Amino acid sequence: MTFPRAAAFVSAAFFVALANSPASPDSPLFSVYPSYGAKFDIGTEKFSLVTQMVVYNISGQTFTDVGFKQTFPDGVSVKETYQREVGTEATGEQSSARKVESNVFYANLPTFKNRMYVVIPNELVLARRLNEITFPGVEISYTDPEGQKQTAKMQDNTYDLFIYSNVVGGLERFLHKYNNITFDFAKAVPNRKEWEFAPIAASAQGRFPTGIIGTSGDNQYNGHFRLRSGPPGDNIQVVVAYKAAQKNERVKDQETLMKLLRDYLHWCGEFDVQPDALKVTQGQWKKYDDSWSIEGRWVDTVKNRLGEGPLKAKVFWGAREDVEYFVLALAHGRALGVDSASPSPDKEAQLTGQIDRLLDTFKSSIVPLSYERRR
Repeated sequence: MTFPRAAAFVSAAFFVALANSPASPDSPLFSVYPSYGAKFDIGTEKFSLVTQMVVYNISGQTFTDVGFKQTFPDGVSVKETYQREVGTEATGEQSSARKVESNVFYANLPTFKNRMYVVIPNELVLARRLNEITFPGVEISYTDPEGQKQTAKMQDNTYDLFIYSNVVGGLERFLHKYNNITFDFAKAVPNRKEWEFAPIAASAQGRFPTGIIGTSGDNQYNGHFRLRSGPPGDNIQVVVAYKAAQKNERVKDQETLMKLLRDYLHWCGEFDVQPDALKVTQGQWKKYDDSWSIEGRWVDTVKNRLGEGPLKAKVFWGAREDVEYFVLALAHGRALGVDSASPSPDKEAQLTGQIDRLLDTFKSSIVPLSYERRR
């Protein structure tokens, strides 16, 4: 499934697109994939949720005069409704009408074809600390092919928000508490106040992301997270993945290194590495011996969408804690669409500097397993 242009980097609009999966005659009319990305403002230390409600038409039919109604629960308010023309990238559909009234989001679409999905994004502010929250299912009204008005309500979804809504302090403290890994955002990129946890891209995992999007880890020695900041054209994002590994299990050759790079790059979108721009070196980085350093460029595999941009990565093994780390940072400084073919060297130089400063502030406080056993 291919997301429209900007979705590879940031939730940007209510939009429609065509997917490629055929409908089963025994399927329900619609399937819904709700996701909620945890977002931190490092200036105010406030927390919000960036929602992506994907509604997929699996009916085998085309519906008209379609309305989407999303009611948000008590304790949650809508911060922002993204306003942008929809449907121009993939389907040629007309723009929708959308609004928020009394904490209820409404959107309308003239035509909702089979195998088409819509994405309803909003940003939600939690008015109070909530350990658990239930989002009512989206309601869909439509006219069926026989001209009859119909309504369908999707199931409610309950999520545990405890580690996000009850954190004391900002993003750095959160990452330190749950990942034992931090960046000094205020020092490296002081003008970037908002950072959002992003999911592994649907194109990489073969399904739409669902649930609360944040940090993932079974224990302090294995985990990952993806963060992004800024809109397309002024966007940087960071992928951190780490796992317990003995010295003889660390990355030893460039072939393995390049496979990892491509795998983690795919987490960010339908991107590939530009071979002739790649530079790989090995040596000391911070306190880590024989670290791999990668500089290069990523390229969007879909023409006239995002274009390309700079990337940097560090791959290293911590001898003290027996953990191998993969830290990838990339930036997007170009326009969208056909203009994405035009270079933007000054903007990319600015963003590359931000990436460098951010990587320089990386710090792990994962302790050796022997310390844990003494507790």
